[in-house]
Amino acid sequence: MGSNMSQFFQLSIILSFLLSLTLSSSYSSVPPQNLPPPENSIFAQEQLYIAPFKKSHDEALTCGQLIVSRGFKYERHFVTTEDGYILTLYRIINPNAQAARGSKLIPVLLVHGIFTSCSSWMINGFDGFIEPWVDGKPPNVRSNSLAFVLGNGEFDVWIANNRGTSYSRNHTRLDPDTDSEFWDFSFAEMGEYDTPAMVDYIIDKTDHDKIVWIGYSRGTQQMFVQLAENPAFAEKLYLNINISPIAFYGDAKGLGSVIPNERLATRALENYEGPLPPFLPEFDAGLTYFCSAEISQPICIEVYSYLFGPNRRMINKEIFQVITSQIDSTSNKDTTHDLQSMRYDQIRKFDYGKKMNQEKYGSDEPPKYQFERIPKYNLVLISGLNDYLADSKDVQKLRNILSKGNSTKFDGPCPNSNNRPYIDHVITDPYWSHTDIIFGNRAYEYAHSVILDIMRDYFSQTE
Repeated sequence: MGSNMSQFFQLSIILSFLLSLTLSSSYSSVPPQNLPPPENSIFAQEQLYIAPFKKSHDEALTCGQLIVSRGFKYERHFVTTEDGYILTLYRIINPNAQAARGSKLIPVLLVHGIFTSCSSWMINGFDGFIEPWVDGKPPNVRSNSLAFVLGNGEFDVWIANNRGTSYSRNHTRLDPDTDSEFWDFSFAEMGEYDTPAMVDYIIDKTDHDKIVWIGYSRGTQQMFVQLAENPAFAEKLYLNINISPIAFYGDAKGLGSVIPNERLATRALENYEGPLPPFLPEFDAGLTYFCSAEISQPICIEVYSYLFGPNRRMINKEIFQVITSQIDSTSNKDTTHDLQSMRYDQIRKFDYGKKMNQEKYGSDEPPKYQFERIPKYNLVLISGLNDYLADSKDVQKLRNILSKGNSTKFDGPCPNSNNRPYIDHVITDPYWSHTDIIFGNRAYEYAHSVILDIMRDYFSQTE
């Protein structure tokens, strides 16, 4: 069945390409680049599929290829979680920064959202190339890709790949292709296991006893889950920066708000135990072709806008197909947990139904995560006003529950005395949507520059 389905997707891509010859005359082949071979077999397969109609440099490039294409070097590190998942971390190596600062470079971990991976921090325009340091000072790189802004600066940049992505499909005993148990996870396990495994590994590999966490969307959920259960974990973070923070989901807008009860929404997949979307190379290649054709791209942009929040002036149509080519996978259970969260409003533990909930939790309904326990002394929230998934009303609920918590151990610049988050930054653009931090064509102006200022101000006070 799987082989036949894969062949069907491949045939669909071939037919789509032939159809493109009659639908659009705008295709121009991208000349081959002097890049290393792809280190990710799934995206290597996709590169073969999209080669005939590739339009932009970064389409389907692996994270290693993206890093090298900007003049940096990289390392891959493999981190084993307590429950046996093997995660891939990328470390950007900047010889210029190392020569200037060496071990004093500040470790920063970038953690991606759902259906993306390490690449999401590096594909917002073909820029961010490595630049020299002058008189021991970092260059002023204004890239819209945060990884390359930080990689050019005084930071030791690490980029995460959560379990289930194409980069983290390994396990000490489970085979993702044959063992359905591999896919029995959601963001709850990412918070409980992936988060501490990655942070502890980076601390062990650097001369620092703390790191900066920068989580986006799903990356905020997993940190909030970890800290709600284990507030002391915050002591391992210089700063806990959360972009498009999600702890409440009840006011989600757009297409997400019209999804029916999750049991109905997932009925078609209830017997499916594997990656979502399945057949990732074929899925990405087919969608990339469809969304890059002149006749169909407006449809894709409309769907995209009403998933995340309309902000069409921030969308760079020239690289829209890069976004579709870099979609990555998660588990069916992970998406189901998200849908449950929309029904319950505040994120709770996974709902297995009354009988199993009683066995696991001792209650008919899954318990809420106690977000009031999240330490505030190093917490940063960065949110937008037109975010359909991290809606401003839901972010306010997070602020409200944080205000109920007690102050915890503080080790850094003087926190606010009014029991509010350390920094609560609302982006001024009234149309700023959920994905603009990753794909907006003015991401540096509205977000990256703010993140840089927060970090540099923090560390200037601790020197």
